[in-house]
Amino acid sequence: MSTTNLIRWSGLISITAGVLYTVGALLHPVGEDLAAVINPNWVPAHLVYWVSVLLMHLSLVGLYERQVEKMGWLGLVGFVLAFVGTAVVGSILLYVFTVLPLIAGEAQPIFDQAATTPVFLLPVFVLGFGLGWILLGLATMRAGVLPRWSGLLLIVGVTLFVISEAVPFGVRLAHTLVTIGDIIFSLGLVWVGYALWSEKRESVENSKITVRVSRS
Repeated sequence: MSTTNLIRWSGLISITAGVLYTVGALLHPVGEDLAAVINPNWVPAHLVYWVSVLLMHLSLVGLYERQVEKMGWLGLVGFVLAFVGTAVVGSILLYVFTVLPLIAGEAQPIFDQAATTPVFLLPVFVLGFGLGWILLGLATMRAGVLPRWSGLLLIVGVTLFVISEAVPFGVRLAHTLVTIGDIIFSLGLVWVGYALWSEKRESVENSKITVRVSRS
C-alpha cells in the first residue's frame, strides 16, 4: 500500500473511531461503581469504546505521517505519547468490559479492590493519552496542513476527559464532563479523518481539471 493510500484510509478509520467514541460516551451509564458495572449498558459501552480506541490507534499513523514535515519535535513527542497512551487505554478498556463485570457478578466482596486503578496507571494515562493528544492537537494547529479547528477540538475534548478522571468531582458532574469531552474529541477525530480521506479525491479531481484545461 502506498503512503498516500495509507493516509487516506487512516482518515476513514479516524472517522469511524470518532463516531464509535461518541456512541460509547452516550451508552455509558452514570458512575463507575458496582451499580454502574452491572448496568446492561456497561459492557456494550466499553466494547464500543475499545473498538474505537483500537481504530484510533491505527489512525494515528496516517495522521502523523500526513503532517510529519511540518509538525517538528512537538508533533513527534505528541505522536509517541499518544500512541503509547492510547494502547494503555485500550488495555484498560479490555479489562473493564471483560473481567470487571465477572467480578461484579460473582465476587462482589473484592469488587472495590478490583475496580481501583493502580497508582502507576494515572500518570501513564495523563502523560500518555492526555498530554499526547493535547500536543498532537497543538502540532496540528501549528502545522496548518489539516483544519486547525480540528486540532483545537482534540485538545478541548481530551482536556475535559482528563480533568473529569483526575479531579474528584461528584458522580453526575464527572459523567457530564467526560461525556461532553468525549463528544468534542470525537468531532475532532471525525474532522481530521474527513480531511485525510477527502484529500486524495480532491487532488485527483484537480488533476483531471488540469489535464482538461491543458488539452483544450
